[in-house]
Amino acid sequence: MKDKYKRRHFLENVCPQVALAMFGVTLVEACSKGDDDSGTYSGTSDEITGYTVNGNSVSIDLDDTSFSTLQSRGWMNFRQQNMLLLKLNDTTYRAFTNSCPHAGSRNAWSYNDTQERFVCSSHNNSYPSDCSTPGTTDDVLECYDTSLMGSTLTVTKS
Repeated sequence: MKDKYKRRHFLENVCPQVALAMFGVTLVEACSKGDDDSGTYSGTSDEITGYTVNGNSVSIDLDDTSFSTLQSRGWMNFRQQNMLLLKLNDTTYRAFTNSCPHAGSRNAWSYNDTQERFVCSSHNNSYPSDCSTPGTTDDVLECYDTSLMGSTLTVTKS
């Protein structure tokens, strides 16, 4: 227990400064608490286009190349807006928070098509994509309202 505390103390207090000094600002996030970058997530770059934010609504141009993963794979972790996007069919989409109800991880997601569940690899918890059924932690993944007009998906966060 004592070694675990020392390691955690070191990572929380020293890691950000060392990373900043040696590698620059972009790697500081690797040591941040509660946001595990291990596991599967969609997207390879933090630079993403094709969306606008107006208050608590996000308008997404589904024809933009930044959202091609959503079109080809059926889901994506839209990290820039902290949400998971799921394509159910050509006219229906769902959007969820990408914060795991169990531990708050945001970037450890995969999607199990067979079981229609998002899986957080931080602790292997899973959450149904129906917006109402509890997952393995007896929590429901928070769902946002969506509407589609042409090729623009609008997500309204609660």
